[in-house]
Amino acid sequence: MSKKAVTKTDDFHAKVMKGLKLSYERLIQSKIEKNQSVVIMREGKVITIKASELRKI
Repeated sequence: MSKKAVTKTDDFHAKVMKGLKLSYERLIQSKIEKNQSVVIMREGKVITIKASELRKI
């Protein structure tokens, strides 16, 4: 792979990761405002956590 192709791939990866982080933050903020829970997988188990508790983790 050329250096230019690697740079484009790295830029794309960085943009996708930034978008995912922003989406996650918006989701959690929305859940907190609505006093809802979030279902996540942790250590192979599906658990439900109050969204306000995620700020403490």
